[in-house]
Amino acid sequence: MGAHGSFPSNNAEQGVAMPRTYPVSLVLEGQSVLVVGGGAVATRKVEGLLPYDVAVTIVAPALTAALRELVDGGRCTWRPKAYDAADLHGADIVFVATDDESVNAQAYRDASGRHLMINVADRPELCTFFLPSVLRRGRLSIAVSTEGASPLTARRLRNDLEERIPASFEAYLDLLCAWRPRVIAALPDEADRYRFWQRATDGCVQRLIDVGKLHAADELLDGILDELSRSAARS
Repeated sequence: MGAHGSFPSNNAEQGVAMPRTYPVSLVLEGQSVLVVGGGAVATRKVEGLLPYDVAVTIVAPALTAALRELVDGGRCTWRPKAYDAADLHGADIVFVATDDESVNAQAYRDASGRHLMINVADRPELCTFFLPSVLRRGRLSIAVSTEGASPLTARRLRNDLEERIPASFEAYLDLLCAWRPRVIAALPDEADRYRFWQRATDGCVQRLIDVGKLHAADELLDGILDELSRSAARS
């Protein structure tokens, strides 16, 4: 999954401003991820990556107890050694989390020279991508990023959104997703489908789900679909 666009030059190490970032959501399933470092920050990186079905390799002389447990359980592999450029072989994406600035800088030079995406913890000038603070509600993902300027600010904004978007939003999106095949089958015209989804997402269905009235929400959608289907049949 090497990125073949332009990467920041090594002058980034001297504090040259990073270019503006383009927000994307990566599909990491089946990718090989290299994590350089075995401390607390590396532990958080690895724990955050494993749910996405990636193959994680850790390069570090020593590991935290939590990382060693993951290695012993077969969740990831460990190379008990100091980092060198050969460790990048076969990697698709690289995370670096060490307190050794020379290692951080060398890993950045090596990875960017190979057009590999790399993130060095707490060193935005040594990153070709940033990790946003993410709010998840089932199928909903909202990512907040400050492009490395202030991760704490991004986290605070994420927390503000978390208070505004109820946990019931997961059930709301699950219901809409379940209705998609039925709507496509009943309303072959794209304009009719658009009208259905406009009404389905105007807040009425969500409010019913917020108060636990899932059956009523389903009946409301059924009524909207029936009305639009009859209207389409008459036209």
